[in-house]
Amino acid sequence: MQLKLLRLGWGHAAFLAALLLTGLGAVAASRDEVRSSSGIRLIMVEEPGCRFCRQWDAEIGGGYRKTSEGRFAPLKRVRREDPEVKGLAPIVYTPTFVVMRSGEELGRITGYPGADYFYEELRPILAAAGFFPGL
Repeated sequence: MQLKLLRLGWGHAAFLAALLLTGLGAVAASRDEVRSSSGIRLIMVEEPGCRFCRQWDAEIGGGYRKTSEGRFAPLKRVRREDPEVKGLAPIVYTPTFVVMRSGEELGRITGYPGADYFYEELRPILAAAGFFPGL
């Protein structure tokens, strides 16, 4: 390890050491591990082969994290059997979007109503959790 660090140069070695010591060197397992300062998460419950999940991905998914809603409530994708959603009311349809704070459900959208209605259904749930875009 020392030989590799010496080859990098002391500046690079110090930077790498700082990353490792602070834990910043540990890269999240997926893009869904983003945390918000609000503690709010949007949990997307999906299943393989779900055509409405694929439709959401195509219409909303790529840009969600760049929106004010996405910054306030980062997305995490799970399956029905995930421990994070086990204690909630049954999830019958996929996708189901559950807004959560500290393990508590604040609201949900069952199914995907289409791009024109998704944010209209999401915003009131987020507003109840303290989301006020533009302030």
